[in-house]
Amino acid sequence: MSELSRLAGTRVNLSQSFVVFALVGMLSACGFQLRGVGTLPPELQSIDLQADSLSVSQVNLLSQNLGQAGASLSDDGSTDRVQLAVAIKSLPDRNLANSVGANAVVVRVSRELTYSLTSNAGERLVNQKNISRQVDLTLDNNNPIGIEFERENAIASLDRELIYQLILLLEQY
Repeated sequence: MSELSRLAGTRVNLSQSFVVFALVGMLSACGFQLRGVGTLPPELQSIDLQADSLSVSQVNLLSQNLGQAGASLSDDGSTDRVQLAVAIKSLPDRNLANSVGANAVVVRVSRELTYSLTSNAGERLVNQKNISRQVDLTLDNNNPIGIEFERENAIASLDRELIYQLILLLEQY
C-alpha cells in the first residue's frame, strides 16, 4: 500500500511540475516579460535635477531611478546637461463613503507630479506636464494612529508610482 501511495505522490509532483513548465513556456512564447526600468535616450543621460520642493526621500528615490535608467546627475552647469524640473504635491483628499455603524470612512488620496525639461540654453524640450495618481483607503476611525500610518504608506506608494511613471515617459522622449 505504501508503494502505491509513493507512486501516486510522485505522479502528482510530476504533473504539477509539468503544469508549471507549460505555463512558463506559454508566457514566454506570447512575449510576456517583467518590465523594469529601461534606458533613457542619449540626450537625457546627463541631467541637472531641479527638485527644490521635493523631500529628501523623494529626491533620493528619483535620483536612484534616474541612475538606474542610465542618467548621470549633476548641477555643474555644463552645456550638455538638460534641466529636469520636478515637483510633487498632494491634492485635496475626497471622502467617498462614510459608514457610521462601522465607524469607517473611504477616502481618496491623490498626488500629482509636475515636470518639465529644458536645455541648458533655455530651450523648452518638454513643456510642463502633470501625472496624477490616486488610491482609495478604507480608514477605521477607531484607530487614529493606524489611519496616519496607512495614509503615509499610501502617499509613499503613490510617490514611487509617480516617479516610475516619469521615468517611463522620459524613456519615450
